[in-house]
Amino acid sequence: MELPTYNEAIRQALMSVAPIADCESVPIASAVERVLAEPIVADRNLPPFNRSQMDGYAVVASEVKQEISMEVTSRVAAGSDMAVVRKKQTCVAIATGAPVPLQFDAVVQHELTDRGDLTGGKVTFHVEKVNVGKAIHMCGVDASEEEVLVDTGTVLAPQHIGIAATVGAVVLPVVRKPKVILLTSGDEVVPPSETPLMHQIRNGNGPMITSIFELFGCEIVKHQHVRDNAEQTAKAVSDALKSCDLLITVGGISAGERDFFPGAFGQSNVEFVVHGVSIQPGKPVIVGTHANTIILGLPGNPVSALACAHLFGLPIVLSLLGTDPKLHWIELPLATSVKPNKHRTAFRPANIVDGKIVIPSWQGSGDLSHTASTIGLAQLPVVNTEIPAGEFVPFLRFFS
Repeated sequence: MELPTYNEAIRQALMSVAPIADCESVPIASAVERVLAEPIVADRNLPPFNRSQMDGYAVVASEVKQEISMEVTSRVAAGSDMAVVRKKQTCVAIATGAPVPLQFDAVVQHELTDRGDLTGGKVTFHVEKVNVGKAIHMCGVDASEEEVLVDTGTVLAPQHIGIAATVGAVVLPVVRKPKVILLTSGDEVVPPSETPLMHQIRNGNGPMITSIFELFGCEIVKHQHVRDNAEQTAKAVSDALKSCDLLITVGGISAGERDFFPGAFGQSNVEFVVHGVSIQPGKPVIVGTHANTIILGLPGNPVSALACAHLFGLPIVLSLLGTDPKLHWIELPLATSVKPNKHRTAFRPANIVDGKIVIPSWQGSGDLSHTASTIGLAQLPVVNTEIPAGEFVPFLRFFS
């Protein structure tokens, strides 16, 4: 049976993902990169008063003309109130950020005056005309009371945290992090802390995948390694499906006689949405559903797991969080010619040097070491010929 393209597969996969409905409240100090569950609204007009944009003098605009001198009756600092007494053709000295007393309608910066005499009693203006509102940040011009400042579904960045603090929203409702259980597999795999025998390898996939999905915004509930045993694999899958939003498995999904995850999924009545995709690396990838849990079966080769975690895992997580699952591909030129896969779309770990994509040589999808200098994936089309240097191809930064 012909396998779907990547675009077909991810479209089918995302149709099965429902956003998490639960939310929780977190202090703003812990809210960065969380997804906002309710809008942040202004608790008052912003700014809440007419604010001076300059150090200078608050004046009535119509009274100012070239070389006129005015008495400086008082000084208004940032944080002081606006209560002043004004006589005709007088002004007040004012600091940047200070409230402009209501009797005045403009601010003239120091640079357009003689900065006052030595006693500070008078100031002379070197300007022919002053417009109403000059150098004043008017009350309510940024936002009105109860206006929505940050919409629901926003991934909170530092500026959003600043906005929240400005309006007194010190605790924010955010979407609950997707709960993830990771099952790695393989009799040849030992923990990273152990010294492997000649025929064994350390478990690099487990720490790599957990760190990736933590960066995606997930909570890793558990990482369990299962032996190549059908009964143990079935029990591990069945137990995991009871307590997570996203079950990720690594390895054991191909057609080998010791690849037990597909059978375990079947025993737990997982509905397969994607079972194999026409891509390299990552052809055996699986996406399925069981009640409210999404299942993502990643290949065991580490480069395949790395690539598919981004190609499938990231859009799935974004959908669970209720945000736009579209990945941020950009078009960049190849630094050198590259030989693609003539049968499947290739996704190769790559770097960007001087604005061009550099794809390092590799020894196949088991060669994780070649990814050390890479920052994302280059997408190579299915063609029979070598892709020349300078050709533009899509590029996806890791974790974006």
